[in-house]
Amino acid sequence: LELVVTRSGVLTVRPLPAARAVTALEPVVVTANGVIPPSEGTGSYTMPESSSATRMRLTMRETPQSVSVITRQQMDDQGIVSVAGALEQTPGITVVQDNSEGYSFYSRGFQLQNFQFDGLPSLSSDGGNVRDNYSITNTVIYDRIEILKGATGLVNGAGYPSGVVNFIRKRPTQEFQGSLSAGAGSWDRYRSEVDLGGPLTENGKIRGRVVGAAETRGSYMDYASGKEYVGYGILEADLTPRTKASIGVDYQQNTNDGTSNTHLPAFFSDGSQVRFSRSTNPADKWAWRDQDTTRVFADIDHQFDSGWRVKLAAAHRNYSSRELISGMSSALIDVDTHSIDHGFYTGGAARFNTDSRENTIDFQASGPYTLFGRQHELVLGYNAARTHSQSNRYDGNTDSLIDDAFNWNNNAVEPDMYEWWLTHNILVNQKILYGATVLRPTDRLGVILGGRWTDYEWSLDGRLGNGRSSHYATTVDNKFIPYAGITYDLDGRHTVYASYTDVFKPQAYNFDANDRQLDPLTGKSYEIGAKGEYLDGRLNASIALFQLKQDNVAELDPSGASTPSGGTAYIAIPGVTTRGVELEVSGEVMPGWQVNAGYTYSRSRDRDGKRVSTTQPEHLFKLATAYRLPGDWHRLTVGANMLWQSNTYFSQDIGENNHRFTQDAFGVLGLMAGYDFSKDLRLTVNLNNVLDKHYYSGMGSYNSVFYGAPRNVYAQLRYKF
Repeated sequence: LELVVTRSGVLTVRPLPAARAVTALEPVVVTANGVIPPSEGTGSYTMPESSSATRMRLTMRETPQSVSVITRQQMDDQGIVSVAGALEQTPGITVVQDNSEGYSFYSRGFQLQNFQFDGLPSLSSDGGNVRDNYSITNTVIYDRIEILKGATGLVNGAGYPSGVVNFIRKRPTQEFQGSLSAGAGSWDRYRSEVDLGGPLTENGKIRGRVVGAAETRGSYMDYASGKEYVGYGILEADLTPRTKASIGVDYQQNTNDGTSNTHLPAFFSDGSQVRFSRSTNPADKWAWRDQDTTRVFADIDHQFDSGWRVKLAAAHRNYSSRELISGMSSALIDVDTHSIDHGFYTGGAARFNTDSRENTIDFQASGPYTLFGRQHELVLGYNAARTHSQSNRYDGNTDSLIDDAFNWNNNAVEPDMYEWWLTHNILVNQKILYGATVLRPTDRLGVILGGRWTDYEWSLDGRLGNGRSSHYATTVDNKFIPYAGITYDLDGRHTVYASYTDVFKPQAYNFDANDRQLDPLTGKSYEIGAKGEYLDGRLNASIALFQLKQDNVAELDPSGASTPSGGTAYIAIPGVTTRGVELEVSGEVMPGWQVNAGYTYSRSRDRDGKRVSTTQPEHLFKLATAYRLPGDWHRLTVGANMLWQSNTYFSQDIGENNHRFTQDAFGVLGLMAGYDFSKDLRLTVNLNNVLDKHYYSGMGSYNSVFYGAPRNVYAQLRYKF
């Protein structure tokens, strides 16, 4: 007999070809582990498989969409400790800084708002960054981060055609292992980590893992500082040889002082552009923001003799934010006096108390079946989620004017009392029924057909201190989103593919200047491409051509108007078409040399040929690499990371004229070096923004800009045992 691994990862025992007649045996299916092995310990910048696109365990070549992975090795080499840091090195993803702690992510011209944890979708309240701040998530507890780019026709409910970010947590290990680390860097940054895992019983049927991190830091911005604490624990048990259960919790606390809610103003009153020092902080010294996130999760997984697998998972998320916001406004600076409005609103500071709770349950069944003498695969699932978010705002009096924006001590009058002004309650319910099959008419051809049915409800109830109230609601019943994909193996290394899905996204929290909700985003997504696998799967490469056609695309109101409640106002752009190409390579290009690199061209135009999403670059190149020197220098690893993007801009109407704020094309370079004192002790040094490039890490929101970090360094010593 011989043991054969099918394309789906199922092990099959079959007779060896014989030179003489033997009695033929029926194939016996032995179930393979349904969980994709971790990236930890592989030393690789790539993964051979992913389930982020279809919920099925497929190789990268079998997946008819673009998938990028930030592995544990890349995070350790490049000093990545946050989601924003990971996505800054992800090909095709643009990271935009919204405030001193929050970031937004964009792919193919649209915001990435779909997030998963171990494949389980997280339902955002769709109420803005203040209610669901995924961007601060610390990566110390994750084995890898998978990023599916393009429309997510199968794996998420309603969403933008940008993609999904899937956080894969570290799991307990079969053997005991541990690590301790300590690091220090620029602006009084100090960080420590601990990671322990292994069997808790003699037979190894019960395993556990705990991870913790603590960090304190200053900032390149005046008066800004922060602390961060992370804890994670998981228990995993083999209930039977084929049944596994796990339960876990992760917790993160962020406290920040001198925190800003907006960027620095971009224009003088005559329309000329403003330039500040990178150290300028628009916040008052006494402004602060505290955030706490707790996630509890559990699942049970059973594998049948037939190769089928069923999994039941549940999760709870609790997010809490307390903040006091005040500082320089993002209004126009008087060109003669340099004065500018002050406060969260003119003459007022605001305290926000926000709490968000999410509950999710997910059931999935997947496995092989036989049709017309061929083996195919099927996945069926149901997901239900509910999120409730409440935010209360309290206002207090402070200075209404800064006399000179360039000579200000960030110490306006702090309010001695606050009065309740606003309460927002957001309730979201979503139910998803999904299914897909991978048909294999021939050994080389794979056809994926499927879709999802979505019920979606969103409501916002608001109460104001002046007695006014508001109610907004969006309901979508039994919306079907089809998905189709095809792959064809040209040979043992190369595959061509194509995929299609619809786009549907209720724009619940996008309002125009008259406080009216924008109509749902609708459209179609197409992608064709080719993928290659080399060096026994250690190197992956791909090229993709994509086209998105959409209506009701939300874009910032170019007039700079706000909603009646003071929020960001949007306009709906009809007939937007996005076309582009992505090239990516990841993995080991030669012994000891790891690379994750990609180039993306994405062009978005409305039906009149006008460029939209102008704050997103049309050209984007990213590179992260590390090389372990050979021979007598094998203890030393050197590497780099690089970002280059083309020009971006936003416009603001000032008087009777429209003024454009442009950021020219720019590049940012980082370097790294690692040295192994022994097989257990390693020092890693990361030098970021080596050339000290001046650039904007965020621009356009409230017609303002955020300056990127200057040159900085971080060194970490890690001991493994």
